[in-house]
Amino acid sequence: MEQELKLLKRFEEDSEWFHKNIDKLRKENFTGKFVAIKNSKPVASGEDFEKVLDELEKKGENPSYLFIEFVHPEGFTLIL
Repeated sequence: MEQELKLLKRFEEDSEWFHKNIDKLRKENFTGKFVAIKNSKPVASGEDFEKVLDELEKKGENPSYLFIEFVHPEGFTLIL
């Protein structure tokens, strides 16, 4: 149970970091890409989600435990 709580806390922290630093990510050329975040830093990115998953697996990372999000262009509005 303690391990699961640590994973959830890290996921939440990485999610918060992503949203607080979205402008920085855009300036660092991540716009239009999926970005995997671990410990408040990008560890993999790419325009194709499957390629990001492959890159993570090559690095020995389990994508199930990482925050992965798409960096939309500035001003983009998502209507659900």
